[in-house]
Amino acid sequence: MRTWSAGTLELPVRSTPDISPSLGRQEPGLRDKRRSVIGLSRRDSGGGESFSSGSIRDGGPVISKWEQLPLAPELLRSLSKFGVGPPNKIQQRALPFLLRGADIIAQAPPTQERIAAYVIPAIQVALTHSLNRPPNRGPIVLMISTTVDQATQAQRMIRDLGGPIGVRSALGVGATSINSDLSQEVRLLQQSIPHIICGTPQKLHALFTAPGGLVGSEVRFLVIDEVDQLIARNLHEFVFNIVKLLPPPRSRSTPNATSGPIGTSSFSSPEPNLLNPFPNQNQNRRLSGIITPNGGDAAEGASMQIERQTALFSNTVPQDVLNLASAIQLREPVRVLVRRDGNVTHADTNQGSRGLRQFYLYLAFTAGGGRSEPLPPPGSGLGIIGSGRGASSAETAQAREWKLDALADLFQDIDVPQAIVHVGGMTALDSVVYKLASCGLEAVPLHGDMNAGTKLAALNKFRTATASIMRQPTTKVLVVYDVQVKAPEVSHIPLIINYDLPKAVEEYMSRINPAMASNHGRAGVVINFVTATGGDVEMLRSIECHYK
Repeated sequence: MRTWSAGTLELPVRSTPDISPSLGRQEPGLRDKRRSVIGLSRRDSGGGESFSSGSIRDGGPVISKWEQLPLAPELLRSLSKFGVGPPNKIQQRALPFLLRGADIIAQAPPTQERIAAYVIPAIQVALTHSLNRPPNRGPIVLMISTTVDQATQAQRMIRDLGGPIGVRSALGVGATSINSDLSQEVRLLQQSIPHIICGTPQKLHALFTAPGGLVGSEVRFLVIDEVDQLIARNLHEFVFNIVKLLPPPRSRSTPNATSGPIGTSSFSSPEPNLLNPFPNQNQNRRLSGIITPNGGDAAEGASMQIERQTALFSNTVPQDVLNLASAIQLREPVRVLVRRDGNVTHADTNQGSRGLRQFYLYLAFTAGGGRSEPLPPPGSGLGIIGSGRGASSAETAQAREWKLDALADLFQDIDVPQAIVHVGGMTALDSVVYKLASCGLEAVPLHGDMNAGTKLAALNKFRTATASIMRQPTTKVLVVYDVQVKAPEVSHIPLIINYDLPKAVEEYMSRINPAMASNHGRAGVVINFVTATGGDVEMLRSIECHYK
């Protein structure tokens, strides 16, 4: 599966519709079915509708102050006391759905405002369900953050806003090795059960699964932040094991989860057994589905069973994130999209870079199945989330082959005289050079092990136009590893491809410099290949945040 970021490449298209036999394995008709890369649009899985910062204003609730939300009076006073500003974009769009009880998938930049977008409804849930109840046996809200920093920020915000009004919170981060004394931590938590507990996946998993550990049967609100990073770091199995201990997801007929004027997005799966790592979640559950004690609220008295609301927050929403949402059984989740502001940093202030068109191509490889192989049977593991992680050598080789195919597809569609492809190793350089040459392109390798004379010869070969009368001009591709290609050496490059993302954020700018517009030219296009493995999602997020 390939997912494009939104936009239009606006590069010349090759006129020939025929597929080159050198592209290797292609099923009959695949070329005709594959959408041209020239017209890019954001893929929305399952046919669901996405609500961006512009479209949601046309038909749904838009709030400008906290008093417009159904928040508890003491929480409103706390927001005012601590000087929390008016709701921003992500809060305006996510809070009405969260306070209504809907499941959501929210895509927004990682800021304090995004943390507040789930902290505020979490405090509201804690206040609502902690009143007139006997001492709770377990936390009411569970927040899972990929990094210690995000979890710490969330817990501090809960402490500042909810602490003065009686909401207890705890932070679960740190080592989870055998030597760490989990029993003492669990004992301290059991003495005063927090209403809300924030933490990292490994630590929370240890606290819930340790002997005499925390009880998950009363968790009514589950928040998972930085989902793209969580998957990139191969932490989703911890989340699945935690969710097994929580109450079942809210029913589709929950009255307070109706869509209202906007509606909801349903991400259904044709293979529910593959998407769901625990198909019998509601049967033989160790801790969930507990009958509520006497004195519970009216809604619980009617249903006699606690249900879980879930909110996913992420900086990017590739297919892996949607698959995870299906795996933990989100019910008709609303997708909320808040775009980044268009301002630039000091590193991106020149006129040429403003016209630069930058895209990512997310390549999700299915571990455990080739194109002609059957899907794994239910119960044999996911294999579609965090695809490629923990894969065998054969699967890794298959993924590399598909990545090369995607590169060949790009050059099959796009007609440019020159391009630069940056790779992350000598093995990748050799593979890319061979693949492009087999497609009829002139691939010129350039790497750090070359001496100065060989490097200069390679650059001259790339810069010099091909003198040929008998054939059409050939696209020249400079395949680069561990060398800085500076703008004076090569300039006005219409296409730069980061086949492998850089290892450092600062390296990104030096790579894309040759595509920036000069005084007499137009800025080119940069395409970043992003895979589920190797921390690509995390690096892409870091690049986006650094350069805005």
